[in-house]
Amino acid sequence: MPVNVMHNKHFKLFIVSTAMAFASQTAVATTPGLWDGAPASPQQSLQVPENQLLEGSFEYVPLNPIYFDSDKATLTRKGQQALDAASEYLHQHSNIRRILIDGHTDEVGSDDYNDKLSDRRARIVRNYLTIKGIDPNLINLAGMGEHKPVDQNWTRNGRQRNRHVSIYAVHWNR
Repeated sequence: MPVNVMHNKHFKLFIVSTAMAFASQTAVATTPGLWDGAPASPQQSLQVPENQLLEGSFEYVPLNPIYFDSDKATLTRKGQQALDAASEYLHQHSNIRRILIDGHTDEVGSDDYNDKLSDRRARIVRNYLTIKGIDPNLINLAGMGEHKPVDQNWTRNGRQRNRHVSIYAVHWNR
């Protein structure tokens, strides 16, 4: 059964699949740099304790994106409303095992500046959700900077769509 492995520039590992079952105690990691900065060798194994194995399937559900003004990491009223709806959704689903929050920017500014801005945007969304009662232990953050645009950056509308935070809920279905 294929397993999709997602990682970002910070080398966080998320295993996400719509039909994934753990049948043994060994998971295989083939992405370089995952463990303590050392390159991973092909087929490096990670031992998972028996009591942490899950059988079932995982569903990766994108929630509405949260948009930001240019060069800002503050929530707009629309952003707060979208996060209120996301919080309500997350509270209603007890089978959520992970919440992925990815911050993004447009191309205006340096790579370093945009990386930091995307991190701040992701943190502000996480903080809002935790104030609303979402367990912070479920949340993984990533600042993507300008490196994963959802639209073109040469138009005003394209840049606006790229200034966002994506939220994904990972459901576990038995």
